[in-house]
Amino acid sequence: MAGPFAGLRVVEFGRFIAAPYCGQLLADGGADVIKVESLEGDETRRNGQIVPGEGRQFLNKNRGKRSLAVDLRDPEVLAAVVELAARADIVVANFRPGQAARHGLDYESLSARNPRLIYAENTAYGRKGPMADAAGMDVVLAAYAGLVNFHPDGPTPLSDPIVDYMAGMLLAWGVSTALYTRERTGEGQRLDVALLQAALLLQNNHMNHVDVLDEWRTEFVEYLKTAFANGETWANVIARREELQPHALVRAYYGYLPTRDGMIAVAAMARPLRLKMMEVVGFEDRWTREPGWLPEDGRAYAEEVARAVEARTTQDSTANWQRKFAAAGIPSAPLQFPEQLLDDPQVAANGFLTRLEHETVGGVTVVSPPVAFSKTPLAAHTASPALGAHTRAALAEAGLDGAAVDRLVARGVVVDGQ
Repeated sequence: MAGPFAGLRVVEFGRFIAAPYCGQLLADGGADVIKVESLEGDETRRNGQIVPGEGRQFLNKNRGKRSLAVDLRDPEVLAAVVELAARADIVVANFRPGQAARHGLDYESLSARNPRLIYAENTAYGRKGPMADAAGMDVVLAAYAGLVNFHPDGPTPLSDPIVDYMAGMLLAWGVSTALYTRERTGEGQRLDVALLQAALLLQNNHMNHVDVLDEWRTEFVEYLKTAFANGETWANVIARREELQPHALVRAYYGYLPTRDGMIAVAAMARPLRLKMMEVVGFEDRWTREPGWLPEDGRAYAEEVARAVEARTTQDSTANWQRKFAAAGIPSAPLQFPEQLLDDPQVAANGFLTRLEHETVGGVTVVSPPVAFSKTPLAAHTASPALGAHTRAALAEAGLDGAAVDRLVARGVVVDGQ
């Protein structure tokens, strides 16, 4: 069955993660995605390099694409690439600020030739404001947005670049929405996704201010203006934040609990589930049992309950606790390391991972497309391309004949990886 994007041409000017991952999702949907790379290739070809020109971080964001490797500083090459982009249905880009306009590859220039063009752009901080022209990467934007682990001994970045991946998903969703609009109006448009907005979205549960609940936030922000300048330690600042925040009885019912042979995650936030958990584990919690009752010191009480729960859960195995929680209807699962998921039977049963054969690296296992469709399925068809593997064919589609491509190869301004 053909994918939902079959017949669409995408030209991707993507580096690192967000834009390339969007391009990969479109390719999984059947679109013809031409990835425009420099002569050296996307930087991720060298991240976790397995063989020359093929890195782990390139493999997992660029499958199903064609590679066009060129030097955009060459006028003849640039003219061909502009032609290719102007003929496309979709352009996906994360150029450095100002770079697209200098090359004539910006939305205004391309849409003047092709009003049906959908131009999906990924920026760091958004197109407006004092940071609009600043460069950004996942870890930088996560820090700016406060999306970090705030440990008393110092902040640590999250282990995975989730801001980039969220931005890539938003780009793909935006492209899909713009395609739907184009079907009704016949017109394309530009869409922008900022890494900063993606970071805020990932914190949607608490990225808000409710006047009657969150006055503590105002006090904390005022405190931060001078805290470090006045010599406050990081640990003291974190302690002050925790002191000001309204406290809830959470840790005993939501999170990770130690068992006799590992850890188990539970999610029993609703009161009926808390009551069931009290029965299954065998502990007492008056705060949950008697609505309206409040302890004198909520923080100390919550810690006391959590310690009581942990004292019980360490007396049995993870598997036994999982069976007990499942019987009571309490969501739970063993805490696993990512390395274990590659062999996980639940992952395998649903086809959440895909096996591909790469022409130089060999067999690779990758994450499958993240949405299952019954009639227009997404699919990982081919592994990521070798650098410049499709340069000759792509330039031919831009109007250059074989002799012209031969001249460009001889001048060293394109890579012909055939």
